[in-house]
Amino acid sequence: MRILALSDLHSDESLLKRIPACVRRVKPDIILILGDITTRGPLSYAKEMLDALEKTGVRSYAIFGNMDQFEICALLEERGMNVHMKRVELEGGWNLAGFGGSGPTPFGTPTEFSEEQIMKGLSGLKIDARTMLATHSPPFGAEGLDEPRPGVLAGSKSIRKIIEERQPALNFCGHIHEREGEAKIGKTVVVKVGAAERGRAAVVEAGKSIKVAFTEV
Repeated sequence: MRILALSDLHSDESLLKRIPACVRRVKPDIILILGDITTRGPLSYAKEMLDALEKTGVRSYAIFGNMDQFEICALLEERGMNVHMKRVELEGGWNLAGFGGSGPTPFGTPTEFSEEQIMKGLSGLKIDARTMLATHSPPFGAEGLDEPRPGVLAGSKSIRKIIEERQPALNFCGHIHEREGEAKIGKTVVVKVGAAERGRAAVVEAGKSIKVAFTEV
């Protein structure tokens, strides 16, 4: 199974054409959007982006980010794409689970949760060794992938704890624009996706093994 993962679009109008072009090039089985589709809106951009994804004909799933107003979650639900606090069964014995938004930030963004809320939400999901866990925030202390600047860790301790306890196969995450890369927490492969507004995406092949590559969008 090939997954094209994108995060942090931030209402970039050029992505309305660049993402479909990337889909045609990569030929994924699934498109996964990891939040911050907008920057405090507008909802109209999110609708246009979801229209563009639907026109590709590729199955698409998404969570909202901390910069998305909660109406984005309702829109994703309406379109049948929402995986926030949900688990979706996929082919090959895989499943997809998600949690959107972020922990508290200094910026008072629209959709923030306490660590307690994140833990409660994730604890209620069935997460196992065949789970692809989609979170907007990265896990805390994942080999520097949650550092907006050296020495500052902005990841979620609750997401890390869930990963340590449940050991999903994969954790796709975004949020920290300054970082892109792959890390391991136990057996879990953490895929930190760069910001789409900066032209970055990830392609993951999930089968008997997991292969991670980063690409332009």
